Amino acid sequence: MACGVLAGLLALFLGILNADAQLSSSTNDLELIPENESIWKESLLWNKDIVLRAGFGYKDNVLLAPNSREGSAFFASGIDLTIYRLPLDGWEASLSIVGDDVRYFRSPGGLHGEDLLTTSALGQKYFGGVWRSGLELRYNYVDQVLEEFLTAGGAQAVEAKGNTLGIRPFLRRDLSTNWWVQVEAPLGREWWQAPLDSNWKFGGQAVLGFSYGAHSGVTLTGGGFDIPHDQWLARDALGNEIVGRRLTLLREVAELKWDHQWDASNHWSSATRLGFNHTHDNGGGYFDNNRYYISEELRFRTKDWEIKALAGLSYFHFPIQTIGTPPAPLFHLTSVDVSFRLERRIYKALRCFAAFEFEAAASNDPSSVYKDHIESGGLSWEF
Repeated sequence: MACGVLAGLLALFLGILNADAQLSSSTNDLELIPENESIWKESLLWNKDIVLRAGFGYKDNVLLAPNSREGSAFFASGIDLTIYRLPLDGWEASLSIVGDDVRYFRSPGGLHGEDLLTTSALGQKYFGGVWRSGLELRYNYVDQVLEEFLTAGGAQAVEAKGNTLGIRPFLRRDLSTNWWVQVEAPLGREWWQAPLDSNWKFGGQAVLGFSYGAHSGVTLTGGGFDIPHDQWLARDALGNEIVGRRLTLLREVAELKWDHQWDASNHWSSATRLGFNHTHDNGGGYFDNNRYYISEELRFRTKDWEIKALAGLSYFHFPIQTIGTPPAPLFHLTSVDVSFRLERRIYKALRCFAAFEFEAAASNDPSSVYKDHIESGGLSWEF
């Protein structure tokens, strides 16, 4: 199904090849920077940013347990690395690496720490005045306690440990002064330790965008994906394994995103997301679910201060899976995430920060419910 979606998206995109011909012809011969090649080659082409972080904090429910919560103080350290190449000659490249390590003092449940590493390498080429094509590579290493949907039904807190690798080729065309469209064909592979299962993810999606100001715009994304699992088996409507049939999930996604810069001084900005995912399986529908989500991020930034607040709400509804033997109620789950971060420059590139996070899950399945609070603070150094 996802392959059909991808084919349809590509056909739609190729259908606009002749659109805006006047725009293309008027920009084909534009030079992004005339003469003085040595200037951008020597000083303007590349830029980098490195931030080191360290601090202490406390988490009151490390294992995300419904009951008998165990908390612990922790030491956290991290690094943010960004390398960026300006597209002054039509070629753009960027590398982003974000790593975080948490070491718990009490080791609740035998858990000594958590780690998260995310990397992204992106390259794209501008050509024809209105076209660009590119490729993004992503790698993640995860060793964290997360709430996941498992084969046993409901959601359970587990130590999710594994590696993910993805590739995302894309092609974009500017339709007019403000509108643009992009098609993508992501391919991903995930390797997980038990109790999670490794899987593939492939499909396609299209993005329609409208830019109306500096750092301001609206995008609408839609697509479909196949997610075949390595070991998990498909299940019938009652949750019984279907012998000989490995689980494959088919997922359709849609998201509306609004980014807005609120003032001319670029101090205030916001990002709003509203989305819907529909997932159905190749068995009796035991894993079928609908997810609705909304999030809002608000940021204030000056030379000395940065304040960021984030709130997100997600709702899962399973139309077939129940919380017990039928006719038990259908399973549903609501998750809430709220965070607040305050940073202050105290000396040149040295900054101090304080952060608060709250996570909660509410459900008609008691084993899927949890709450946790995280308070932390420390220093960061940018160079």
